[in-house]
Amino acid sequence: MDVKNTFWKAYPALGKQLTQVQKLMKSHVTIKNEAIKSAIFDIFDAGGKMLRPAYLLLFSGFTELSEKEKLALAASIEMLHTATLVHDDVIDRADARRGVATLSAKYGPEIAVYAGDYLFIAVFKLMSEHSLELSNLTKNIGSIERLLGGELGQLNKHFDLEQTLDDYIENISGKTGELFALSASVGPLISKNNMLANRAYKIGMNIGIAFQIMDDYLDYAASAETLGKPVLEDIKQGIYSAPVLFALQENRALMTDLIKKEDYNKVYEFIQSSSALSETKALAKSYTTAALTQIDKLPSGENRKVIAEITRKLLERTL
Repeated sequence: MDVKNTFWKAYPALGKQLTQVQKLMKSHVTIKNEAIKSAIFDIFDAGGKMLRPAYLLLFSGFTELSEKEKLALAASIEMLHTATLVHDDVIDRADARRGVATLSAKYGPEIAVYAGDYLFIAVFKLMSEHSLELSNLTKNIGSIERLLGGELGQLNKHFDLEQTLDDYIENISGKTGELFALSASVGPLISKNNMLANRAYKIGMNIGIAFQIMDDYLDYAASAETLGKPVLEDIKQGIYSAPVLFALQENRALMTDLIKKEDYNKVYEFIQSSSALSETKALAKSYTTAALTQIDKLPSGENRKVIAEITRKLLERTL
């Protein structure tokens, strides 16, 4: 399997399913425009962790859904995620993701936008083929609205030195948490197990928030080579994540001065020497702990064990 990592080697059955998900995604890109098709395949092949479809498959293991239905849902959720990434990179004018050039950098923003738009269409096609209502994937349109709301909330807070940690959590709950929550809950939801769906949704939300906090932690704790993207890119665009907000709490005058002077190397140095990174890691751990507490209440067995293991590993990852 060409998922960028050895993350799934410990889980061969799940790795095999994710390989099938990748193939299913590619088989549903039937657009005749070769540039757009090539652009979409590029991002599929870039090798993301595929965590969202993995969680979807694991939580669907508590249901009576068929293997084909599980794979279709998993492919749909990953294509939906990929579409949001493509559009994010256009908006952010990002040059690299996962260590490779973004679609907008390689093909131009026009092709990237069309590629992202096409992926949304592919989601509809895949769902209809398996007689799965789109409302089941999205829980309701409010889920996608909250995902967009998180992106817009982050956009509204660009260069806002007065934003709070609560603002940050609210935005990442939509931007990242919502899609993890959907991934965990959609299988039980389709199976009409509302109690399990509600628990899975809360677990997924906490996992998603912890995952984004760790991503933001690694922006300042890891090198560009390790991370696969340029460090300090977010702060240059006015995106102030948890490490920046904790550093502002520790020395607002100094941090404000450095940010206004655009002295980002010194911002980075201060974050490294302050308590900002340890506080960020502790915040991520608190959401991971909340998720694990709820995971312990899931039906016992291998699925629950793997969900808990993966969730713990995400807190300790280095990329």
